[in-house]
Amino acid sequence: MAIDYRITANELVKELGGDSNIINVTHCATRLRFILKDESIIDSGKVSKIPGVITTVQAGGQYQVVIGNHVKDAFDFIMELVTVEDIKNVNADNKVGVFSKIIDIISSIFAPFLYTLAACGILQGILGIFVALNAIDTSSGTYQILNFVSWTAFTFLPVLISVTASKKFGVNTYVAVVIACALVCPDYISMVNAGNPVYFLGIRVQLLSYTSSVIPIILSIWIASYVQKFFDKYLPIVVRNLFSPMFTITIMVPLTLLAFGPIGNTVGAAIGGAYNYLYNLSPIIAGIIVGGLWEVLVIFGVHWGITPVTVGNYASLGYDTFTGLQASAVFAQAGAALGVFLKTKDKDMKGVSLSAAITGLFGITEPAIYGVNLRLKKPMICGCIAGAVAGGVAGGFNAVSWGYNMPGIATIPAYFKAGHMGQFLGFLLSIAIAFVLGTVLTWIVGFEEEKIVESETETEIKSQNMNAETTKTIEIASPLKGDVIPVTEVNDAVFASKGLGDGVGIIPAEGKVYAPYDGTVEALFPTGHAIGLSGNGIQTLIHIGINTVELNGEGFQPKVQQGDKVKKGDLLVEFDKDFLVGKRYDSTVIFIVSDMPDDQQLEVFPGKEKDVLETIMCVKC
Repeated sequence: MAIDYRITANELVKELGGDSNIINVTHCATRLRFILKDESIIDSGKVSKIPGVITTVQAGGQYQVVIGNHVKDAFDFIMELVTVEDIKNVNADNKVGVFSKIIDIISSIFAPFLYTLAACGILQGILGIFVALNAIDTSSGTYQILNFVSWTAFTFLPVLISVTASKKFGVNTYVAVVIACALVCPDYISMVNAGNPVYFLGIRVQLLSYTSSVIPIILSIWIASYVQKFFDKYLPIVVRNLFSPMFTITIMVPLTLLAFGPIGNTVGAAIGGAYNYLYNLSPIIAGIIVGGLWEVLVIFGVHWGITPVTVGNYASLGYDTFTGLQASAVFAQAGAALGVFLKTKDKDMKGVSLSAAITGLFGITEPAIYGVNLRLKKPMICGCIAGAVAGGVAGGFNAVSWGYNMPGIATIPAYFKAGHMGQFLGFLLSIAIAFVLGTVLTWIVGFEEEKIVESETETEIKSQNMNAETTKTIEIASPLKGDVIPVTEVNDAVFASKGLGDGVGIIPAEGKVYAPYDGTVEALFPTGHAIGLSGNGIQTLIHIGINTVELNGEGFQPKVQQGDKVKKGDLLVEFDKDFLVGKRYDSTVIFIVSDMPDDQQLEVFPGKEKDVLETIMCVKC
C-alpha cells in the first residue's frame, strides 16, 4: 500500500510539538533533520509508528527522522506546514556540546546540495568511460561543454555553501552569495594567476584560490552574521536596508582575503592532511576501519563530520580515498539484508529485507540498518565484518573516487578514470566481496526470527486449551527511584533501537542504584557507569547516563565487584546525578534485558515516580 507523505508530514509536525516547537528542518539523503525548542515533550515511540517513518535518532543536536527514499516528498509537505525563518536557526538550543554543534552545522550546510554534487561527479565518471572507449572526441564542443558542466558545482562550491550557510547563521542570503562570488570572480582569479603582490590598506593579501574550498566561506559567513547583526542593530531604520548589506560586504570580503580565507585554508588542509597521512600509513588498515565502522557512524547520525574532508580531497587531490573505502560498508549492509531475505521464513520480513537490500545497493542504507540488520542484531555484525574485509581489499588496491558521490550502483562511473583501470577493478572487486560476504555470513551465522504476533482468535483458542495451566512470571524491580519510560524513548540510537535488548529508561530522582533481583555481578565496567547482572535465567544491563564513559569514572562509586553475589535491594553503585547534569550529560539510567530464553516474553511498565524496587518489568515464561 502506497504511503501518503502528506499524512506523514501532518502527523510528524503534530507529534513534534507543532510549528511553535520546530526551530528548523533540513533533510539529507534519507533523514529529516529537526532542530526543536524542546525535545523532552516528544514521544519517540509514537513518532516511529507514523506511516512512512523508519525510525528516529537524536544526535548532533538534532532530532532525526529516518524516512528513506521519499524524504524529499515528506520534507516538501512539512515545509507547507511550518514557518522556518532564517533567524530561527540562530536561536537553537545552546545546551548541546561543541561536537554536536559542529555536526549540526556541517549537515545543515551540505545536505541540501549533496545530490547536485553527486550528479556532477557521476557525469565526470560517464565522460571518463566515453573517453576510454573512444566514444567521444575530447576536442569536440560537446565534450568540452559537458566537461565544464561536470566541474561547475565544484568550481563554485563556495557559492553553494554560502546559500545554505546564510540560512544556518541567519545572514541575508544575497549578501552571503556576493561574498562567495567575490572569492571566485574572474578579476580575483586573474590576480591569483598573475602572482604579483597585492595590498589592501597596506596589508599584503595572500593570493589563494578559493574555488572548490569549503572552510573559508563557512568561517566568512559565520563572522558575517555578527557584522550584519551589529549594523542591523545600530543603523537607523531609514538607511538600514541599504547600508547594512553594503557595510557587511565591504568589510567581509577584504577580511576574508586577509584573515579568514587563509585560516580556513590552513584548517582544511590540516584536517584533510591528517586523514590522508593516516591513510598513507596503511591503506589496508584504513579500509578495515572505515569499511567496518562507517555504518555505525550512520546509526548515530554523526557521519557528516567526514564531509569537509572528502570535499576537500576532491579540491586538493582531484580524487578521494575515503569514498573508495566507504562503499564497502554500504554494499556489505545491503548484502546482509539480502542474507536475511534468503534465510528468513517470515513473509513480512522477506518483503522488508528484499526492499532494504535493493535500496541499499543504490546507496540508501537506513532501511537495511534500522528495518532489518540492527533489528535482528547478528546481520548488522555480519555486515560490519564483511565491510571491514572488503574495505581492506579496497585499501590494498588504493581504490578512489574521482568525483563526489554517495556510493551505490548508480554512482559506479564516478570511480572510473582512464589510465587507472587497476584501481577501478580493485574497487569493483571490493564491493562485490562486501555484498557477497555480507549475504553469505548472514546466511551462515543466522539470526533469531522475530516472534509472529498471534491473532486474537488463535490466542483465545490457545487460552481455552491451557485451562488450568499457569504462566510463570519473573518480576524485575526498578534499580532506583525515578520516572520510567520505554527504552525506545531514550536519547541513544543503539539502545532505543532495541539492538542490545528491550527494557526501560529511568530518569533518576536520586543517585543510588540497587540490585533489582537476586543474582551475580557478571560485568562491572572500570568506569563504574555500567553493571551487568545475571539471575533467574536472564541477563540485564544497567547503564547509568548516556556517553558517561567519557567521564572515566568521575562521579561514580561502585559498591560491588565483578563476580559478587547480590541480593535484591543491595546497593550496587552511587553516582552524582547533579555532577552529570552539570557536565551536560543525559543522566537517564538505561535498564535492559540483554538475554533471556527464546520462549520468554518481556513486558515493561513505564510510569511516573516509580519507587526503588517497585516492579517495572516482568518476564513471562
